[in-house]
Amino acid sequence: MCDLIKINDCISYLPASSKPLSCDIVFIKTDKATWIFDVGLSKNAAELINKVQGPKNIVISHFHPDHTLNLVKVSYDNLYVSSNTKKYVFKGTVVKDCLVINENPQIKIMEFPSSHAKGCLCLVCQDYAFMGDGTYCKERIGNHTYNTQLLKAEIDFLEGLDCKYVCLDHDPNFIQERRALIALHKEIFARHKPGEPNISVEDFFNPDGSVKNK
Repeated sequence: MCDLIKINDCISYLPASSKPLSCDIVFIKTDKATWIFDVGLSKNAAELINKVQGPKNIVISHFHPDHTLNLVKVSYDNLYVSSNTKKYVFKGTVVKDCLVINENPQIKIMEFPSSHAKGCLCLVCQDYAFMGDGTYCKERIGNHTYNTQLLKAEIDFLEGLDCKYVCLDHDPNFIQERRALIALHKEIFARHKPGEPNISVEDFFNPDGSVKNK
């Protein structure tokens, strides 16, 4: 079983896996509960979630199976989802604006604009914003694109966050500088052409996710 990686005294995470495809799972210990961001679909993730003792709250970033399928295998007290994710998982408290949980440390949950999936949630705790893979492009075979309007709105959202780091799933560099991510997305946005609703990034990234022109 893969061990959790400790970020600080309150926050740890289970790295994503590729076989099976399962997202990073974040565990945040407050003075009142353990908050878990996404549940993945691997057996390892489900076992670690079920081992958590005491009050347990889950936040789902978005509806994709690698973030949600373990919901039927794990126990929890409260579930928080976007309205779109609820259409797929059929349960949970819907987060519409910014939900502030006044525990120690404080938890903030909010929806943000995304080309990757409709109805993505972000969880902010201390100096970290956990965003799943919601900042990624829309992925289809031979068609990797950002929606121009959504990308601009996403950049505005990132600029409005009051934290130093963002944490992105399926990336070997799980913890990244927020300002660096903003700069990358501004570089992508600069590629947009008047009148075209989408920005192709088919030639922008290498297969491993690194930027070709860096």
